[in-house]
Amino acid sequence: MVYGGAIVRRPIVLPRSPQEFRSPSAPPISVRRLPLLGLVSFLGLPIGAFAAHIATAANHGVTAGASTTGVSIGVLASAAVGLIATVGARVRQERWPWLGIVGAVLSAAPLVLFLVGMMFKH
Repeated sequence: MVYGGAIVRRPIVLPRSPQEFRSPSAPPISVRRLPLLGLVSFLGLPIGAFAAHIATAANHGVTAGASTTGVSIGVLASAAVGLIATVGARVRQERWPWLGIVGAVLSAAPLVLFLVGMMFKH
């Protein structure tokens, strides 16, 4: 910075702890919450399977050629549960954020496989 023709340099200030430059609303690292929603993100798979079973049973015999309706609802439910739980875990700033991310990826895997299968279906 220049003050009255002289260049004044400010010293570089390093943080004394990892929490010094964190947002004031963020809880301290040592007080982070248990990864409850991170673990819930893994429930996307069984919830999606249950939704697929219910949708298939409800649609049985109603329309012709609707064999993929239950599966499509199930894979979408699985991916949605995994994503919503992971976002909730990040908002709560839970410990071990990788747990929710892995749960969301595993919950979205059936959707990816379903879409790839639909693209390469003859």
